Amino acid sequence: MIQARTDRPDGRIPRRLVFGILFAAVALPLLSSCVVVAHRVDAGMNPVVEHEPYPVSKTVAELHSRLVIADLHSDSLLWRRNFLKRNERGHVDLPRLQEGNVTLQVLTTVTKSPPGQNYESNTAEGDQLTLLTWVNGWPWSTHGSLKARALHQARRLEKFEAKSGGALKIIRNSGDLEQLIQGRERSDLPVGTLLGIEGGHCLEGDLDNLQVMYDAGFRMMGLTHFFDNELGGSAHGTSKEGLSDFGRVVVLEMARRSMIVDLAHCSPQMI
Repeated sequence: MIQARTDRPDGRIPRRLVFGILFAAVALPLLSSCVVVAHRVDAGMNPVVEHEPYPVSKTVAELHSRLVIADLHSDSLLWRRNFLKRNERGHVDLPRLQEGNVTLQVLTTVTKSPPGQNYESNTAEGDQLTLLTWVNGWPWSTHGSLKARALHQARRLEKFEAKSGGALKIIRNSGDLEQLIQGRERSDLPVGTLLGIEGGHCLEGDLDNLQVMYDAGFRMMGLTHFFDNELGGSAHGTSKEGLSDFGRVVVLEMARRSMIVDLAHCSPQMI
């Protein structure tokens, strides 16, 4: 018979050890369940369909190898994946970017998604991403803060860059971009990534947070996403309004920092 060592004269198991055992009994199955749920949600929303390679002529292949290719949107940082390894889910990771001869990949951070998200009309009520922050094991601060969610995804990219061995490079200024483009003939050149934001609601109505985002590495921001926010009306919102007074100040401050203003989800009046 195996007995737990207690180091107590009365032979009782210390309360701290009991709590530790109970916590492990509850937390480990819960953590395992979260990983499974995160995997299933990711696989359901980002399927990869196996198929035979598309036929590509020699002429097209040679042209492709000489092009400077940039993709302006991927939300890979939202999901529980290792960006440095080939994944069975989703469509963008470092190995596939390298094989596809991609020079620059914009990685956009999503911070809120309304229930029943559609292209016609969404309110700002509710948020489907709160559950995803739980099952993805994000820090506690991200459960209730859109700002924290954006910053967490930025930190994830920084960690991937640090672990990439030079194969991944975050573009922070025009000099970084120019160096990346001019050196495309070098086989050891990294894939460039540029951080973007899907909607200025991550500023949480505070202009000072724009500098916080800039300091975190963000160089592009969509003013709105699928719903209206403090900056103005979304093309998929309810008001269809233009820039608010706060939105006008944000655009001016983005221009002063040479940040890219992304109009993809803005209402026509905002544009």
